[in-house]
Amino acid sequence: MHLNLHKKAYKKVLLIANGYEPYHDDISHLAESVHYIDPYSQDKNYIQSLETFKKYLEDNNLDSESTKIIYGSGLEDKIGIQEYLDNEFSIAGNSFSKYRYLSNIYNLDEAIFNKKISLPETSKSYHYKFLSKKYNSSGGTHVGNNIFSKNIYYQKYLPGKTYSISFIANGEYSKILGLNQLFLVKDNIKFPFLHSGAMNLGLSEANIDFPKDFIFSICNLYQIKGYCSIDFKILDNKIYILDFNPRLSSSYRLYTRKYENLMHHHLGLIDNELNMISDQYYAYIILYAKKDLVITDSINELEDISDRPTIGDSIKKDMPLFTINLYSNDKDDILFKIKNRIISAMKIIDCYNTQLEYE
Repeated sequence: MHLNLHKKAYKKVLLIANGYEPYHDDISHLAESVHYIDPYSQDKNYIQSLETFKKYLEDNNLDSESTKIIYGSGLEDKIGIQEYLDNEFSIAGNSFSKYRYLSNIYNLDEAIFNKKISLPETSKSYHYKFLSKKYNSSGGTHVGNNIFSKNIYYQKYLPGKTYSISFIANGEYSKILGLNQLFLVKDNIKFPFLHSGAMNLGLSEANIDFPKDFIFSICNLYQIKGYCSIDFKILDNKIYILDFNPRLSSSYRLYTRKYENLMHHHLGLIDNELNMISDQYYAYIILYAKKDLVITDSINELEDISDRPTIGDSIKKDMPLFTINLYSNDKDDILFKIKNRIISAMKIIDCYNTQLEYE
């Protein structure tokens, strides 16, 4: 399929994603009108229930015939809304039913694993060497030592750096986009595994040999479509899959300037070769509020930020404040810039630090 890139592909698009900004910029060129729901903000009121969501659709004249649904994180526990969208609307990428099934990595077919790649051990009951993980969640808010929550399982804790691999697929073939190092929030007792950013790496860096046949097998077996990512760790030269995100995830922003027309490929609008247009390093850091606070004009002193709150906004403790975005031709330089930007932000606003795992 070859698309006239100057022509709008859709009449209306509804984007539902935590931190919608990196997707919105790419989508705005593809539709006559773009609506968005960001569950991180007050928009969460629109998805409190299926009834409130339907009212939002009605109030904004978003009908199934003219509206394309694009989604990232934010609807994990909204099963009723997921089922309604699957039944009534056209969904970009994978259906919500496929997403729910595959995001539980223990549903993956055992045949696609081998001696080089596996899943962490699980337990039905709490053990100090295991972490509690909640089904239907995202961003690390569900990972910890909470033995009293419902809808959880226990996964063996694995030490070391956390990575992800990003790829895009069309149901028939897949292309690996790159390898990423993931960062966690620092000194957050309640959410010690909160996702706090990422940086892309060269596929040959960090001496990581992720089996390409695993990506091919999972895409072929489950007819995967669109942008996806897999989180993993390495222990004793073996890869352990931690999470599979068969949907847009925050790491998408690492590649939107690295590859030409990436969103077009996610939506299946074009099927020609995906061209790399930049070999720069890119990193983003999400900073979270350390206490309940109100945004002041001092935020204007900060550079290179997106998802910028408005002066006067009230931000609850542990909620995201904004995102720092950095580019560089040099890996050491971008890590240096990350540290400086975080230090500058912490002087202005009461936020958590970020655990840069290269330290």
